[in-house]
Amino acid sequence: MTHTTLVVVPVYGDLESLLRCVDGLLEHLDTTVHRVLLVNDCGPDADAIERALLDRIGERPGFRYERNDHNLGFVGTCNRAVTELDTGGDAVLLLNSDAVPTAGFLDAMLAVLDEDDTGVVTARSDNATIASIPYRLTNRGAARTEARTRTVWGALAPLLPVSQVMPVAMGFCFLTRRELVTEHGLFDEAFAPGYGEENDYCLRLAEHGWLAKIANGALVLHAGGKSFSGNRTALRAAHQRELERRYPFLPDAVAAYQRHGMTATERFADALVPSGSAPRLAVDLRHVAEPGALVAEVDAAFADGFALEARLPAGTSAPAAWTVATDDASPDDLVTVAVLVDPTPAEVVVANRRALHLVVVRSAPPAVPWSSRAHRTGADTVAAVVDRFAEVVAPGGLTAARAGVDARVAAPLADRSAALEERWAALLPLDVTAADVAADRASDEVARLRRELDELRGSRSFRTGQAIAKVAARLPGRR
Repeated sequence: MTHTTLVVVPVYGDLESLLRCVDGLLEHLDTTVHRVLLVNDCGPDADAIERALLDRIGERPGFRYERNDHNLGFVGTCNRAVTELDTGGDAVLLLNSDAVPTAGFLDAMLAVLDEDDTGVVTARSDNATIASIPYRLTNRGAARTEARTRTVWGALAPLLPVSQVMPVAMGFCFLTRRELVTEHGLFDEAFAPGYGEENDYCLRLAEHGWLAKIANGALVLHAGGKSFSGNRTALRAAHQRELERRYPFLPDAVAAYQRHGMTATERFADALVPSGSAPRLAVDLRHVAEPGALVAEVDAAFADGFALEARLPAGTSAPAAWTVATDDASPDDLVTVAVLVDPTPAEVVVANRRALHLVVVRSAPPAVPWSSRAHRTGADTVAAVVDRFAEVVAPGGLTAARAGVDARVAAPLADRSAALEERWAALLPLDVTAADVAADRASDEVARLRRELDELRGSRSFRTGQAIAKVAARLPGRR
């Protein structure tokens, strides 16, 4: 079991965030077991930051301060700290100076690091891309604040698994085994001064069988980008290109994690823990023969208490309070309720990814089954699975469906989470198949375009055009 940890905090500008980080360590780190190494990388106001930092840590045991002779950047500072300044400890935690630890964070991370084959561990946060909680937001324009993250994480962390395997760990709070640093080195200087270095480290370790994981019981808040100068966007893009050159599978791996590596509970975290805003309900009636009646029925059943949005066929109007959209719904634009009318499997896939609760309106079976939309799309076969997890009513029954939705929303959080995970698992094969089909279609389209381009390049007209262009370029007055 891992016991002693070296916590390295590279220091570069932004004194306010740095002091919050140090205060979090002073409050929540057991320095009888672990130790902190703060390394000043000679950034803006380095002398003033040094004085304030030394004043804050004083003679506290377990805290050590060092200063680089010149600016080394984040990668260089981490490498120097871990391989030169302090080579001890069973584990190394690299902590950004704009990160704020909370109670129990390191114990939770160390417990995950001690799991078999775990090489790197990161924490939950308010600002850490796929490690953020909540990750997807249900209300447009809302911000993922520290207070909101504390509330959502506090409610859901006990319901999440202790750990999850990720494609890569997040660098703002990055725990690894000392033995792995000794064997494989730390950060590649190709990623200096920063961005992408932690991904490269994780993927190098993965080649030797080590996993990157998230510790769901650890929360470390993160301001983000405050301890770095220069053109972040250009640097990040350049380093991303280098990562994808080395590991071409990385974008697909991250997309797969976002699609089906996350638990349903974390995906719908923002909807599971109410924020005070009106919950959203979405309905798509573009394929309905007589949508007007359903618009009136949805409005009567759900207008009180829900923000309603619809996708409607041309010529169909909606109440003024509704939001009417004309594009296809994004499965990542989360809502609390989706109302589906005789849904196809494709519509079920989107609704499963988008909505916390499902309402299905099913018409009577048609007189000539194989002429119906349901049979042509296979919806009747999927219905037996979908209906287990939805409020299912006939046209005219949405008032009863509202009562069912209200009961589901009022259920204990643990029960709602468990029901959601059950639905997610049951519909996952349909979701994964849809993703595979979409990927195949995209690949086929790329192949088709390449084939057409090759045919064009080989055509007589293309060669003639090239010849004319070359002659024209030599004409007087042309440059």
